[in-house]
This record gives sequence, structure tokens and C-alpha cells, in this order.
Amino acid sequence: MLVLAFSLPNLSLSDARLNPASTYPLTSRWSLGIDDRKIEQYAVVQVQPAYPLAAQRYRIEGTVTVEVLVKDEAVVKANFLRGHTVFKAASIEAAKQWRFKCPEKDELTGTIDFTFKLDR
Repeated sequence: MLVLAFSLPNLSLSDARLNPASTYPLTSRWSLGIDDRKIEQYAVVQVQPAYPLAAQRYRIEGTVTVEVLVKDEAVVKANFLRGHTVFKAASIEAAKQWRFKCPEKDELTGTIDFTFKLDR
């Protein structure tokens, strides 16, 4: 019989208080439930992703969240945050084609949600 043991660092609530959320990457803030970064209302061009064939074949549906960095109205960086990974490539590709009218500044960071739903 083979037994594998793993050791994980012990973290307590006091450890979390020592490192405020602002010191973590934005993706960590998302997992904490901070959902005030939706920037879809600033979009002037929205491109919907193609439905991946594998997801169609296996009837996979869901919502995907992509984090984007916008400079000079264009998406310069897109990161997959959450959702089924079968939608990852299509969502990132679509997000990179979005264009935004940035309010009051030349740079904007936020999230875009894409919903994949099959016709019944």
C-alpha cells in the first residue's frame, strides 16, 4: 500500500490581516467577492466569443469572467479569471477585440463576463 502525505502551510486569520487585499494581485481580490470592477458599461465595441465546438458537443454552458487592462481605448492585456476552461481561449480572444471609452483617464482595469448558453 502506497501512502502519500502532503504538508500545507498553516495560515490563520491573523496572517490574512497582516497582508491586506491591496497587496495581492487583482485576481485574488476577485476571489474575495469584490465585484465592483465591471467595465462593460464603458465599452463602445463588444465582440462575443465563438462557442467552442467541444463545449457544444458535450453541451457545456456557463459564465466566464475575463479581466482586462485597457490603454488608449484598446485592450492590451486579458486574463481568464473564472469559469469553465473550455471557454478560456474563445473568451480571451473576444475580450482583446473590445474597445472602450475610458472615463477621466487613459488606463482602465476591470472585468467582462461572457455567458455561454446553448439553444434548447
